[in-house]
Amino acid sequence: MELPESFGAERNIPLSELTSFRVGGAARLVLRPNSYEAIRDAVEFAARRNLPLALLGKGTNILASDHGFDGCVIRFDTPLHDPIYHGTTVIACCGTSMTALSRETVKRGLMGMECLCGIPGTVGGACAMNAGAYGGEIRQILKRIRVLRNGRDEWVSVSDGDLGYRKSVFSFPNAIALEAEFELKEDDGTAAETMQRCMEKRREKQPLDLPSAGSTFKRPEGHFAGALIDQCGLKGYTIGGAQVSEKHAGFIVNIGGATESDISSLIEHVQRTVMERTGVMLEPEIKRI
Repeated sequence: MELPESFGAERNIPLSELTSFRVGGAARLVLRPNSYEAIRDAVEFAARRNLPLALLGKGTNILASDHGFDGCVIRFDTPLHDPIYHGTTVIACCGTSMTALSRETVKRGLMGMECLCGIPGTVGGACAMNAGAYGGEIRQILKRIRVLRNGRDEWVSVSDGDLGYRKSVFSFPNAIALEAEFELKEDDGTAAETMQRCMEKRREKQPLDLPSAGSTFKRPEGHFAGALIDQCGLKGYTIGGAQVSEKHAGFIVNIGGATESDISSLIEHVQRTVMERTGVMLEPEIKRI
């Protein structure tokens, strides 16, 4: 079938090449629309042909099936335009790197994003997951969001309750985040230092040298997932090419040749063991294709 050039279509692309876990079979169709109109058209195209639809930013929070995806992946890994600054507000599109945006806001004398520097995903994924780190969360600074839902492209104001811990009403399939407007503050002189300290913590504590999808599990109320997993003696536990990180037990890493099956089996083993020994059921944070 012929597709418009605006879709940026590619066929049979291994998801292992598009995700940070480096696992997954081929996606039947991968689209990289070159405009907001093309994004809407691509969604309608998939619906008309009854193609399963998945969204993918930089693939940093994704576990893709070994069997691939017999549908349409719309990829938002590059921004459609540069961030737009007005005083202390910034508008960024969904494919914008969170780390790049955070660094630029600090350079411009703004604060509010400095704790988010180092988050490896995009603005779209961050809004869909209410991404956060070291005391900072997207919901603290998200003012408005441009979404595509029910065929309509519209800007909406963000209300209390729209975003919670690693969840958002602006997540797919309910909506597709296209752009976000953030309300920041003038730097009081501490932003750069805070950003540097957060980056140092990441390098010191996280297994950034191995493929992973970031924190594997959500933080259970009253606990820390990594501490519970470590407490159960699971640090370093391995199934196939998947391992509970020896550096941080909250991460599952690909030590070489891991499959989705290896990772899924390890996730289930960790959940089962932690539940049996502590009574806490860990909920995965990663999304699946």
